[in-house]
Amino acid sequence: MNRIDDLKTLCQMFYQDTNIPFYLYQNTELLFAFPDTQLACVYPPARYRDALFENAEAISYLFTDYGILYASVHASTPPGLWILAGPVNHIPFTDSDFHHMYADYIVAQEDRAFFQGFFQFIPPVSLTSFLTKMLLVNYIVNHKKLELSDILKPDSGEISAQHVEKTYEQKETFTHNNSYEVESLILHYIETGNIDGLKNMTFTDAVIQAGVVAPTQLRQIKNTFIVMTTLATRSAIKSGVDTDTAFQISDLYIRTAEQTNDPATLNALSFQMLLDFAGKVQECFLPGTSDELLLRALRFVQQNTNRPITVSDVAEYVGFSRSYFSTYFKEQMGFSLSAYILRCRLEESRQLLQFTDKPLSVISSYLCFSSQSHFQTAFKKQYKITPLQYRKNPAPHGKDLLPEER
Repeated sequence: MNRIDDLKTLCQMFYQDTNIPFYLYQNTELLFAFPDTQLACVYPPARYRDALFENAEAISYLFTDYGILYASVHASTPPGLWILAGPVNHIPFTDSDFHHMYADYIVAQEDRAFFQGFFQFIPPVSLTSFLTKMLLVNYIVNHKKLELSDILKPDSGEISAQHVEKTYEQKETFTHNNSYEVESLILHYIETGNIDGLKNMTFTDAVIQAGVVAPTQLRQIKNTFIVMTTLATRSAIKSGVDTDTAFQISDLYIRTAEQTNDPATLNALSFQMLLDFAGKVQECFLPGTSDELLLRALRFVQQNTNRPITVSDVAEYVGFSRSYFSTYFKEQMGFSLSAYILRCRLEESRQLLQFTDKPLSVISSYLCFSSQSHFQTAFKKQYKITPLQYRKNPAPHGKDLLPEER
């Protein structure tokens, strides 16, 4: 078997394993494409192929203007052989991606159904995962082991020069990036569930001096939104909001922001996102503690309100006997573990009452109450209002400790 046949087989096997398209070129001539059923309309555009092949490195990669990724491996022998892989995207290809790609690939109207179906079959892949696969391809092809750090080589000299120039400009104009101070205050309000503090903040350009992180105003707002949402998510989790809940909120807000192209709407969405996270913290009954053992127990309870967990289950989860851990919990937290389990179930019931139309029987069963009447009695004891009254008027109601916790 000759060299070209070897590389053809390699491309075929990598495609079969990853579902990422692989191509074998000799100079700019396409020899083989995998999958071999594809139409020419999905082949990598010549400008991306040429840009990759002009690079002298064994492995090179590039992003298109709309964010999808190609990579190539240059075979050291014989000259002129290249393996090209991609495109891949870190999320499934979207309608917006296809809008750009139709023009980039010059796709005829009659080929667009095949084109879209072909790319929707490609799995989402991160940059790191994709380049790791190319490192393996290179090792097989060129028998040379490279690391990710050998491929990801930012131009540190250029970055340093820009940093020095930017610092000079800031000092000359007496403008300084104070976003850290503002962010710290915002995150403090989120961590403490201080909604009023957020509402009283003044978010104006005169108050906030932030750096430029994008080429356009719209992209600047979106990038800042994503960063702030990420920080707010971490702060909410730190203060006891369930991890799954926090990341669901984060993903929802970021997706909404990416679909929004009006700066005023984005700014309003950003403020709402901060209030939402602060509200979740305020609603959360995870008491403040730095004890990792207690934090594990508290989060376990929060994440399992729809399971019939007991004090024994929680104690077993953290690795202690029921008698020891229940005593330790009460001494450290000031209230019993059984009361905390009930409290978390009641808090989730408020969300279900407010945001769904599920009947009381379903809610009580879902949250593992022994009966609907038990649920109604416990709810009224805590909030001084019946579940149905709360559903009609979900205003804030008694969030004090349960009587047995006092």
